[in-house]
Amino acid sequence: MPAAEPADGPRLTERHVLALGLGISAAFVAAAAAVAIVAIVNDGNFWATIHLALAGAATVAIGAFMPHFAVTLAGTRPAAPVERLAALGLLAVGASGAVVGVTIIGGPMAAAGSLAVAAGLLLVAWHTFAPLRDPLARRHHVVALAYGVALLELAAGVVLGCLGALGVPAVVSAWATLRPAHAWLSLFGAVSLTIFGTLVYLAPTVLGARIRAGAGLFAGSAGMLVGPPLTVLGFVLDATPIVIAGMAVTLGGAIGQVAYVLDAHRRRGPFTSEHDWRRVAVEHLTAGTLWFAAAVAAALVQLLAGKAVAGWSLGSLAIPLVAGWMLQELVGSWTHLAPSVTPGTAASHAAQRRILAVASRSRLAAWNVGVGLAWLGLGLDAAAPAAVGLVLLAAAVLGSVVLIVRALTRAPY
Repeated sequence: MPAAEPADGPRLTERHVLALGLGISAAFVAAAAAVAIVAIVNDGNFWATIHLALAGAATVAIGAFMPHFAVTLAGTRPAAPVERLAALGLLAVGASGAVVGVTIIGGPMAAAGSLAVAAGLLLVAWHTFAPLRDPLARRHHVVALAYGVALLELAAGVVLGCLGALGVPAVVSAWATLRPAHAWLSLFGAVSLTIFGTLVYLAPTVLGARIRAGAGLFAGSAGMLVGPPLTVLGFVLDATPIVIAGMAVTLGGAIGQVAYVLDAHRRRGPFTSEHDWRRVAVEHLTAGTLWFAAAVAAALVQLLAGKAVAGWSLGSLAIPLVAGWMLQELVGSWTHLAPSVTPGTAASHAAQRRILAVASRSRLAAWNVGVGLAWLGLGLDAAAPAAVGLVLLAAAVLGSVVLIVRALTRAPY
């Protein structure tokens, strides 16, 4: 079988960077799942779990694949692998330091970790947008705008968290309103906008359809770009009408995103092989968009029902947002990408696809039934469905991590 990389090519390539990014993200997902289990057993909180998933898994995945997708769409060359690895290292070490600092060591460690993440994001921004200056680069304005705004939101969220960790009086005294602003900048804004921008390209690719502009893409772009910053403004001003307006606009964007993915699904290619592998990628990506729309709708209902803006927190919404949306999109993406963009031969990539297809129906069902039961149980303070849902979800998440690790170690590096 011919090698995916030339025999006389450089030892370290963009494919190795992407494989390492997937591996680090998977490690953060496994750590988040393990910490969640400990928190459940000890009746603790889920702060560390959420931040391992977001500051760790999601941010490293952004650092690995945002530049890759931008360069691929533009048809230009990526940054040097050593530079790309430096960005991933800053993001991974910084995220770990921030979590350890807040939970064990203290504020200075958390602040240092946050600053490392911010430095890593600066490198990611350079690796994403510098290649687009090539005069022959193809222009994809929706994706470029989404990625640019997402990086700004993520950097703002990191800086806000850093100031809180340092105990800056102005931030600490206003934390009741700044905490939800931090959540909407980071999760609803940066991470979700990055996923949306990636789905513009990835969803049609996974489904074998062409990228097509339409009402769904327009509504998704407008809502995901405008809604979260407007909501953040409302939280900072402690203005309920502005928060409600921002959430409503975000919901419109979430619905547009669902419409875009479903339209690509309707136009999917006539695949005749490897249905189980394709099913995992397609259905995780599709289900994730539905959970995001449901979570935003639930947040809007909370505010309309009279919940106070000051002190608003994710609460049980963390289940559909982190597990149903962010982690599910990550698993759907790595299922498609690992055999497509990492090193290896045609034979090893085929083996990777078989590994990632294992128990496709069972994992999909356990994941999404688990999200539904856990969200329902935690929201209603019902222990039985919450416990069953969390067990199903943990099994599906850890199973997916085991499979991606097995798949990545199949490739000849």
